[in-house]
Amino acid sequence: MKIVVAIDSFKGSVRSCDLNAAVVGVAQEVLPGAEVKSFAIADGGEGTLDALQAGLGGEMRVVETIDLLGRPIAASYLQVGHQAFIESAAVVGIDKICPSPQTFDEATSYGLGALLCDAVEQGCEAIYVTLGGSGTSDGGLGLLESFGFDGKTLRFALPANWEKVQLIGLTDVKYPYAGQAGFAQVFGKQKGGNPEQLLLKDRAARDFVAFVQEESGLDLQAIPGTGAAGGLGAALVLLGGHLEAGFDRIASIVGLEEAIVDADLVITGEGRLDSQSRAGKVPYGVAQLAKKHGHPAIAVCGAIAEDADWIWDDFLSVFSIQTRVLPLEEAMDPEKTLVNLAFVTRNILRTFIGKS
Repeated sequence: MKIVVAIDSFKGSVRSCDLNAAVVGVAQEVLPGAEVKSFAIADGGEGTLDALQAGLGGEMRVVETIDLLGRPIAASYLQVGHQAFIESAAVVGIDKICPSPQTFDEATSYGLGALLCDAVEQGCEAIYVTLGGSGTSDGGLGLLESFGFDGKTLRFALPANWEKVQLIGLTDVKYPYAGQAGFAQVFGKQKGGNPEQLLLKDRAARDFVAFVQEESGLDLQAIPGTGAAGGLGAALVLLGGHLEAGFDRIASIVGLEEAIVDADLVITGEGRLDSQSRAGKVPYGVAQLAKKHGHPAIAVCGAIAEDADWIWDDFLSVFSIQTRVLPLEEAMDPEKTLVNLAFVTRNILRTFIGKS
């Protein structure tokens, strides 16, 4: 029997590689003769650099810059040969603030530019920027300003050799820049915005879409993912980049599909499975690969939302790892999470192989 394990990080709790290791340990105990392969995996959100470094190696480079509130920080990105992988959340992550109406107005993506420039200086020819977990709603204007954008023209002061760089934004969502499905209306509330601020921000986003279209003929609304990370997706496009589904690219880089081709069982999961999971998150992507090759996929999650009624189309079964009602803080305790995951995994495998 061959089992493939590819679980996304449980945000704020346990990393992908540690979750996978827990499942692998149980699988080797319950099925001593089984081949078990695990993949640290992500979709462009939290944990992406960990997943990529586990699969590719490389070195972390440290850059002095500012965070989303303008405070000095040292942020890291992964360099693998002539490739750079930058996690936007390392600079502008929502985990760096207590979201409020004030931070909603003040948060800027400006500091991310320093990492891009450093990667160019290091001779990187492909720069991947992951667009998940951000705390900004500035429409990507901060990042553009770090490259000399003044708001009156679409001209930038780009570093030398920029034209030789392939810039790729890895998104975990496909939302457009403005409107009801835009960055302000969909994600603004969780980033601290009040209803009035969300309306004002979306109005500004619509105006910016019109401005860009008038100046360049480019329609930001027509490009899926421009609303990712508070509009950072659009900024990367304007800097000459393009957007890709984060999971698809990362799965390709680490060789996940090749391992799934002859698997008997695929185990995946994330912290919370909900309606947004189907928009490019890890469990859905892994399940689609398993389905493509005719293999069953099972998901393990910290929580399963009521709006996840689509799961039966894509998974053999889905399990919450919780064994009893707990306060959220206790349920997310890393040690307890791993213990509960091991317990549920043992039940899954015993059921799957038909043991009593």
